[in-house]
Amino acid sequence: MKNTDDDFKVWFSDLATQYYIAARLAAQAMLIPIYGNLLHHAIEMYLKAALVGTLPVADMKRKPYNHDLTALWQRFKAEESNPSLDSFDPTIHALHKFESIRYPDDIVNKGMLGSIAWEPHHAVTASGSAKLPPKYEVIIGNADNLVFEIFQRTQINPKVYLTGKVGGAVDEALTYQNPKKSFWKR
Repeated sequence: MKNTDDDFKVWFSDLATQYYIAARLAAQAMLIPIYGNLLHHAIEMYLKAALVGTLPVADMKRKPYNHDLTALWQRFKAEESNPSLDSFDPTIHALHKFESIRYPDDIVNKGMLGSIAWEPHHAVTASGSAKLPPKYEVIIGNADNLVFEIFQRTQINPKVYLTGKVGGAVDEALTYQNPKKSFWKR
């Protein structure tokens, strides 16, 4: 049986939504840096769902795309051809940094400053005269807005991917300090 683009779009979207829920739960539990790794996976899968039909799935597994959010994002922006998407570039770059710590090599070798910020005014500022370790922080509200934007542009219905995912923890994860919480209400 041959898989269709629709099959891949459904699976990418379902996996993305699971990663997104898990990322928001991890952030609530202050699980640093795991929340960022999970958000990276969520955005990666949402972008791949959006690109199905314009980019062969086999190519998504290879360079330059595989786990590279910046390459996937550039391709998505090229397909959408809308300069307003540039406002999400900082969020993509912040998320992409988490790919480098999927394995702890860089953390062990360089250290890390990690934090969780739900809104821009919660962001941590670090300063000093000594060289600081790399900073890993994503403003989750900005990631929420990015997820919403991807959904709007690809006409994916997120509620479809909530079927069978029951419980207060899922609903809480999707609505806690989420600027787009009404989008997720069931």
